[in-house]
Amino acid sequence: MPGSACDGARELLCEERATAVLERTIDLVRLVRLVRLVRLGLLALCVSACERTGGGTAPTGDEPEPVATPSRDFLKLDPKSPRMDFLKIDVVRESDAPTTISFLGRVSVDEDHTQRVASPIDGRVVALFVKPGQLVRAGQSLLELSSPEVGHLQADAVKAAEDLSIGERAAGRAHRLRAEGAVSEKDVAQIEADLQKARAEVARSMAHLRALGISPDAPTVEVALRARIAGTVIERPALLGQEVRADGATPLVTISDLDRVWVLGSVYERDLSLIDEKDVPVTVRVAAYPDESFPGRVISVGEVVDPVTRAVELRCALDNPAHRLKPSMFATIDVPSGGGRRFISVPGGAVLAAGEKYEVIVASEGNVFRARQVQVGSDTGDRVRILRGLSPGEKIVVEGALFLKRELAD
Repeated sequence: MPGSACDGARELLCEERATAVLERTIDLVRLVRLVRLVRLGLLALCVSACERTGGGTAPTGDEPEPVATPSRDFLKLDPKSPRMDFLKIDVVRESDAPTTISFLGRVSVDEDHTQRVASPIDGRVVALFVKPGQLVRAGQSLLELSSPEVGHLQADAVKAAEDLSIGERAAGRAHRLRAEGAVSEKDVAQIEADLQKARAEVARSMAHLRALGISPDAPTVEVALRARIAGTVIERPALLGQEVRADGATPLVTISDLDRVWVLGSVYERDLSLIDEKDVPVTVRVAAYPDESFPGRVISVGEVVDPVTRAVELRCALDNPAHRLKPSMFATIDVPSGGGRRFISVPGGAVLAAGEKYEVIVASEGNVFRARQVQVGSDTGDRVRILRGLSPGEKIVVEGALFLKRELAD
């Protein structure tokens, strides 16, 4: 028991000493903070007094280096400032050497050699003969439909043929009677008109049957939809037992000749002047084959600017004998711009994004730097084409521009 009492007393004494040390530490921290506030207040008073009196001492070699003088629209740096070592300034120049401009695009089927098979009648899919990726020949059956309309079309064709036969006999008889004066001219004209209607009805009904590939002499309720071109089945949304309608918006089967494909790109209106004409050779690159390029030609430049993207469609045609270019692949289209045209391009690091606009930092005499808004065109490798905002002979910051932009914003 006595030992326990001693231990408790020692613990109590230790706690009291720790509390005292903590209190002294807190007081010391408060004192340090108070001293700092007093120093800051005195410094502010000195600066204010200097500004009012316009006083000041001339800088000596032992004084710290002059700081940058920022303002709302420019920044001036001392020539001896170490920050100048991080800046690279270059002169803006024009160039008339032929260059290549790049546009993003995607591989698409050649619509001139593509068939989207839809049903001309209402019915039900009862058989499917092809699968996606399968090669088909022209005239090959793709799927089979069952529809009562087939029988109706055949019956209409038979009736139209009978009406035509009756009309031809009536017309012959009317002509003979007219020669004998036994029938009026009005009656002959009416019979001739009925004959023309019968012929038109036969042509219409037979056209329906030919489109379905069936004959009026073989009654049936089933019809096969066939390929009009040779190519590859790239889509087959049709399912066995599916009900289809003649006014359906989705094709049942899509076939395309992939030996030739299109690559569609978007050309912004600011770059339209760089593409002189159609039939310009292009080079297409895709991520699937990073070390290869595919030659092609421009076959169409859109005539209408999209009101949302402010771009027109660029269409290029490429031979694709090995079917390595797949529809919907992303691609890069390299188009040579016309030679002899002078333009300004600057390194990509000199152009800074400012919201939806772009700026460069222009350097003038006395190490004065200003931000200037420019209109940019397409990228040409690691350089950006400047359409408006810079003139040859001006100096811009090509390295360290982001640093100066932040300084101007502070």
